[in-house]
Amino acid sequence: MNRFGFHCCAGGYFNNNTIFLLIDTNFNIVNRYMAITFRQLEYFLALSEELHFGNAARKLNISQPPLSASLRQLEETLGFALMIRSNRSVRLTEAGAVFAKHAARLLHQLQQAETIAAQTAKGTSGTLSVGFVPSMLFRRLPEILSQFQEAYPKVDLILQEMNTAGQIDLIEHHQLDVGFIHGAPLPDQVQDHLLETERLVCCLPRGHRLAGRSKISIQQLSGEKVIVFERAYAEYNYDRIAELLAEGGMKPNDGYKLRNWFTVVTLVSQGMGVALVPQSLSRMDYGDVSYAEIDGPAAEHRVSMICHADSGNEVLREFLRFVKASDMAHLPSLT
Repeated sequence: MNRFGFHCCAGGYFNNNTIFLLIDTNFNIVNRYMAITFRQLEYFLALSEELHFGNAARKLNISQPPLSASLRQLEETLGFALMIRSNRSVRLTEAGAVFAKHAARLLHQLQQAETIAAQTAKGTSGTLSVGFVPSMLFRRLPEILSQFQEAYPKVDLILQEMNTAGQIDLIEHHQLDVGFIHGAPLPDQVQDHLLETERLVCCLPRGHRLAGRSKISIQQLSGEKVIVFERAYAEYNYDRIAELLAEGGMKPNDGYKLRNWFTVVTLVSQGMGVALVPQSLSRMDYGDVSYAEIDGPAAEHRVSMICHADSGNEVLREFLRFVKASDMAHLPSLT
């Protein structure tokens, strides 16, 4: 928790969207109560995103004077400036940027609490079968599923780890409700909800000649053994990588019949080759490897949520809304 950590007032109450904050540079509760409203935080966050009073006011569907007054009151309550204004521009102060980050988290937690409580009260029940490719473990899917289960305690989740082609086939034949896949061509009856377009990165042994670079070209991999999943298991992924490698006059190594990212990373860490992998895999703290982004507009990787267009599962509709509201695609970039 930072020095602007939020603490609910013991024995306090909420009134007119007001929250009571107890703030102290030493993280201790002090005898000074600061009343900040959720509306003030909402207005401030809109302004921090737009950095323009007129645009922020239009986004909030209010006039500019209430927005200016709200920001002024918030700064007076906090005791420091959140923004620097001039006739031509508005920008966040360093403290304002920190406050915006934590205020956004607070409002998101409030929205989640409201959603979970509402769905618990509603009592939605049923079964939802969820398919996912293994790399979804690094894209917040376990967290989303846990939150959904908390919000819908009467729903039975059936989880199935499988490749993209298997999920598409099951959904097409109404044998799976929802899937999380790598980008691939889909039948007309399967709906595609794009979650993220991420970069491809090269997984390298820690002592590799290219290790430590933030970005490399395909051509720099000339002469390397490029490890891939076997084509029979991940046809579209294999073909995408083969297409990229062809730009550098290379081909995938077909000597290993692999189906697991952990296996790929382990082999790379032992110096048995390099691999082109989704950027999300770089968040996995596993293996003695490093990652470098692949340069070029074609080095992208789509991640989608799919379902049947004619599904009559009410739980599925609730799940789709839940995922879309979860900000699932907002992930940290490669560092």
